[in-house]
Amino acid sequence: MATTSPAKTGSSSTPRRAAIASLVGTTIEWYEFFIYGLAAALVFGDLFFPGVDEHSGRLASFATLGVAFVARPLGAAIFGHLGDRLGRKSTLIATLGIMGTATGLIGLLPSYDSIGIWAPILLIVLRLFQGLAVGGEWGGAVLMSVEHAPASKVRLYGCAPQMGSPLGLVLATAVMSAVSSLPDDQLLDWGWRIPFLAGFVLVLIGLAIRLGVEESEQFREIKATGETARLPIGDIFARAKKSLAIGIGLQASVNVVFYIISVYFLSYATKSLDLDRNTALLMVMAAAVIDLAALPFMASLSDRIGAHRVFFAGALFTIAAAFPFFWFLRAEQVLLTSVVVIVMMVGAHATTYSVVSSLIADQFDTKVRYSGTALSNALGGLIFSAPTPFIAEAVVGNGGSRWWPLALMTVAAALVSLVAIAAAPRHRLVAETDEPGTPVPARTTTPA
Repeated sequence: MATTSPAKTGSSSTPRRAAIASLVGTTIEWYEFFIYGLAAALVFGDLFFPGVDEHSGRLASFATLGVAFVARPLGAAIFGHLGDRLGRKSTLIATLGIMGTATGLIGLLPSYDSIGIWAPILLIVLRLFQGLAVGGEWGGAVLMSVEHAPASKVRLYGCAPQMGSPLGLVLATAVMSAVSSLPDDQLLDWGWRIPFLAGFVLVLIGLAIRLGVEESEQFREIKATGETARLPIGDIFARAKKSLAIGIGLQASVNVVFYIISVYFLSYATKSLDLDRNTALLMVMAAAVIDLAALPFMASLSDRIGAHRVFFAGALFTIAAAFPFFWFLRAEQVLLTSVVVIVMMVGAHATTYSVVSSLIADQFDTKVRYSGTALSNALGGLIFSAPTPFIAEAVVGNGGSRWWPLALMTVAAALVSLVAIAAAPRHRLVAETDEPGTPVPARTTTPA
């Protein structure tokens, strides 16, 4: 295989511009993705699945939440192919446009009372389009950051799209908290639509920013030499199955923890702990804000001491904290609950999530890196994220006394991630001999 020379950037501001574009774009996409999860926990059961008991309505609502994760691998395959064949930039513009349109249209949907069974059907269709968009978004955003990054700051720059997740959650929670303060009749009539209709505006902002970012130099060189893969997804399954398995496994711990806190906790807090909606939303928002601040710190630490060490420590913390976390939640004290949610979010999530993006991208050769990174993320979400709120609601129910299966599930997920990080090769996106400030060179071998 022909080697690829280190990438060159058009100006000293290019890495920062690429990182900012990745951060803004993923923030918008995750805002639109998470607003659905919050609405699923709080109002969609009443709006789209009436006529059943409250618990069953929430189960149905969480099931539609998981529909997007089914679509994500397809989105990863489609947009990963386009990203590896046509370019990262144009593909990311497409995914952002699809996500914004689907989110805005959800805000225009009639309820079950207006059009009957067509209401949940249309909801599921639009959720599928959200899943397609996210399936292609994350991998490309990660690559735009790490492929432009200075050699000494790969993990920090790779953290930029990761910060979009808690920032999107903060925005989504803040908006949903504001509309949740409305009287129930107004919230169910029109208030819930506002966060979704905002998707039409946010997508225009994101597109304006992404249009100003240059294509990755690594990809330009691959395309110029005619070395782009004809069928990237085929190459991955033929020669990089181990890398794909590692990429999926790395996400087990972080995904389970995040979706328990960001999605299921709202249902658990309001139905089992008897907290009001706004209090639960504020707890999640506070945890997300602190998590957001912790992510770049952990990523920067990883650039100094190694991403494997930081990730490993986070997975070990998850195992140690799982049972105490759920036990303390049962104390039903607002301050204590807030503290344990924040501690778990930082100790179990920020440590692993800050570096998982660059660790996954690290597994794949440049010419299949978009497909490999996107597919790893999509399959990891399907396996570990999608079932978590549904299983939690099914196991715990309204009483909230059977919390220990959730702790076991969290421990099991962390063990999977420990195995994955132990199996992950320690080659980096940058050569160890590169000087600080040197842009990221392309990998020249494809893992078996």
